[in-house]
Amino acid sequence: MKKIDISNAPAYTSPNSMTLLCTEKPDGSTNLATLAFWAFASTNPGKIMFSLNKGAYSLELLAEKKEVILAIPGVELTSALIGCGTCSGRDTDKASKVGLTMQEVEGTNIKAPVPCKLLIHATVAQTMDADDHVVHLCDVKGVYGDEDVDAVFGWKGYAEFAAAQQK
Repeated sequence: MKKIDISNAPAYTSPNSMTLLCTEKPDGSTNLATLAFWAFASTNPGKIMFSLNKGAYSLELLAEKKEVILAIPGVELTSALIGCGTCSGRDTDKASKVGLTMQEVEGTNIKAPVPCKLLIHATVAQTMDADDHVVHLCDVKGVYGDEDVDAVFGWKGYAEFAAAQQK
């Protein structure tokens, strides 16, 4: 074993599922943020957790509405993941910019992209400062899955994107 920097650790745990964090903007449209740092925190009751960089527009949206959809996109949305991670949603309609089709999700006004392997609708229960990020612990309100969609994963510390079946 050799000592490594924490920023290189994700390469040692690949593959990591890639995610689009969906939040509602003031005009009712959906903001999309590419998210890598998330996990299941509990299954009974259902809880998830994720962290966002302190500069993220999504932090402002979550502070106001405290509602989110975690979307695990299909491999068809690989380029959308990159596109949504390279600009702010503050002044950009990311769904239109990257050509996404959006779907309604039961129990919320927030829309999610198509196709997705998994959608998790949740509300923020707690937040915690984590230096350059803010950690959110969320109560799961609904979970929707599609077994026929191949999820996209980050490989080599997010240097590559591909389905797990392709590796």
